[in-house]
Amino acid sequence: MIISPHLIVGAAIGAKTNNLGLIIILGLISHLILDKIPHWDYAVFKNLEIFKKSRNLEYLLKPFLKMFIDGFVGLIIVFLLIVFKNIPFNKLLFIGLGIFFSILPDIALIFSNLFIPEKDNTRYFLFHEKYLHSHKEKEGKITFPGLATQILIITISLLLFFF
Repeated sequence: MIISPHLIVGAAIGAKTNNLGLIIILGLISHLILDKIPHWDYAVFKNLEIFKKSRNLEYLLKPFLKMFIDGFVGLIIVFLLIVFKNIPFNKLLFIGLGIFFSILPDIALIFSNLFIPEKDNTRYFLFHEKYLHSHKEKEGKITFPGLATQILIITISLLLFFF
């Protein structure tokens, strides 16, 4: 799943929960649940493999620019919700933690692929791809069902944020 749905779900968890332990658990579980739903995703790992072999930064810049823009849009949506709903300052820590733990499995996956030797990170990568993700037939290609599920997740999260 792209970053924005994870981010917005994590923000909704943080906005509705005052228990730090529960935010951590729900943030991580939300990531796992969202990744099991059929969705569209970036072709990041193909590019990471090409980068590791060629050391050509172009293969890193394009997917990371997409992820940055996606995450930035998600954060803008969360920021607007915080301002629009007049969320108290003391809830910002909970919202931030919800966001962080909802995207942590992907952060760990990307950093392990970039900085840990392949023989050491293969287990986590295979576990993440095999057990945590839905089957991706068209990774990197936008499909209607894949995009629709993410729009639905964002819509439900925004409704939870408001009510």
